[in-house]
Formats: sequence, structure tokens, C-alpha cells
Amino acid sequence: MNLSAAVENYVALKRSLGAVFSVDARILRSFIRVVGEVGLEDITAEDCRKFCRGKGLPTRFWERKHGSLCGFFRYLVSRRFLASSPFQEPAPRIQHTFRPYIYSHDELRRLLESIHQEQSHRRLLEPETLRTILLLLYGAGLRAGEALRLRPCDINFQDRVLSVLGTKFFKSRLLPIGECLAAMLARYAQQRQPTHPSDEHPPSFFTTRTGKTVSLGLLEAAFVRLREHAGIRRPATDRWQPRIHDLRATFAVHRLVAWYREGADLQTRLPLLATYLGHVNVSGTLAYLPMTHELLAEASRRFERYAQPKEDFDV
Repeated sequence: MNLSAAVENYVALKRSLGAVFSVDARILRSFIRVVGEVGLEDITAEDCRKFCRGKGLPTRFWERKHGSLCGFFRYLVSRRFLASSPFQEPAPRIQHTFRPYIYSHDELRRLLESIHQEQSHRRLLEPETLRTILLLLYGAGLRAGEALRLRPCDINFQDRVLSVLGTKFFKSRLLPIGECLAAMLARYAQQRQPTHPSDEHPPSFFTTRTGKTVSLGLLEAAFVRLREHAGIRRPATDRWQPRIHDLRATFAVHRLVAWYREGADLQTRLPLLATYLGHVNVSGTLAYLPMTHELLAEASRRFERYAQPKEDFDV
């Protein structure tokens, strides 16, 4: 069996088991382009090492490619297409330093105020559509892809519930939303009138000026321009700039701060937040909760309330 046929069989198997497997499939097909159409026995450890490393210092994508190749070769060995894996060196030890950006309330306001600068007949994504998507991402903690896949039938305006179907980890969920957010979505549904209605079935709730589904790339490009208009940037020494996906982390942190201020029991509330966000467990949610200044301040105030001795009183 040659490399190309083995990769396609492996990808087909993974997808038949329910895995999306899109990133791994792209990595393995890139490996074919680099190594060439060779027999499985002709693949060497040096071929794999060069493909994973590329140039420069180790990166997280180097680690990702390493994992994809190792999984592929384990499959080949288990099916006896190979006697042993040609790639057995350990994965690189990459320091994971990425931290989500938590937008302040002032920065959120500036983002929304900058949307008018997107007004142009050349823009496929209309300002009102962009505004509604951003408010939904922050107001309900949705992933951007989840918001873009919503259909009109997925929004129950009367009961104020979103049906988020077939998402990451294959977990569908029903999300109750606030009255203001539901009203905003209802207003958008009534006002949106694409210049050229799409013949897509089922139709998307968020559409471009021409009636097509809003793609993730189009949304991310618009957000980068918006962020620049609003003057929101990390320090020049940081590798990553604030992303649209960070609105989801901001929702989680702001919700936690509100619970601190209410005096709520966080041990019982965090599993609820994890379920709302569609995480498999609480540990996935905790990765969204960097210790911001506001969060640290609220935690300190709560500790002071617990630690302060109660005043003596007369019986």
C-alpha cells in the first residue's frame, strides 16, 4: 500500500467513528506532498522529523504534527501494514504560554462603537449582522462557528432558548438566553433582508449581503479590522493579538465575577457554567478563566469577608 491510499483509509476510518478529523487530515495530506507518493516501508524517521520540525524553534504546531503522525503510524502497525513505526522519538516539550484575552467592558463598548466604520457597499458582512454576532458571542458564550451555523428554526424567541446542534465534542445543547439578547435577535430576524436571497436549505440565520452563510474567515477578517479601529492590542512583545474567540472567555470571566459579587457558591456554579459552554468537564472551563485584575479583586474581597472576625454582641 502506498502512502496516499493509507492516509485516505485512515481518515475514512476516523470519520466513520464520528471524529471530525479535519486538522489531522490536512496535516497528513501535507505530509504526502512533502514526502511524495512513496511506499509505506520507504518512510524514514528523518522524513518525519523534517516534516514536523520545519524551521526555527519548536512550536505548538510542531507538537500537533507529531501527534498526527504518531497516531497514523500506530494505526498502520495495528493493521499490520507496517511491522513497526518509523517515527518513535518523543514529542517536543513545548511551553504552553497562551492566555486568552479578556476584554474589559470599555473595550467591548469601543468594539461596538467601531462597527459603523465597516459600513461599505463593498463589505459582504453588513454592520448590523456583525454587531448582532458579536453581542451573541459575548452574551451567550458561543463559539464563533456555533453562532454562524444557527438556523432560524434554532432560535425559540418565545421561550428565549437557542438550540446549538452538533458542536465540538459532538454535544448538542439548549441555551437559555436573557430577555435583551432574545429581543435583539428577534429584531435582527425581522430587519435582515439580503440583497439576493439565498437558495440554501436550511437557510442560515446570519447571512451576508448576498444572502450566503457568513464564513468564519469573513467574520474573523472583519473582527481584525474592528479591533484595529477600536485600538485594542496586546503589548508588542506578545505573540498573539486579541481574537474573536476571546469573547467566549470574556463571557466566562465576567460571569464568574458577577457570581463573586453575588456571594454565590462557585463550587456548585462552575459545573453549570461548563455545561452552558458545552465543555466535557470543568477543567475545560477553568482554562478560560485567567486571573484578571477584576477577578482577583473580587476573590480578595470574598476572602476578607470570610476571614474578618465577627463582632462581639450582647446576648
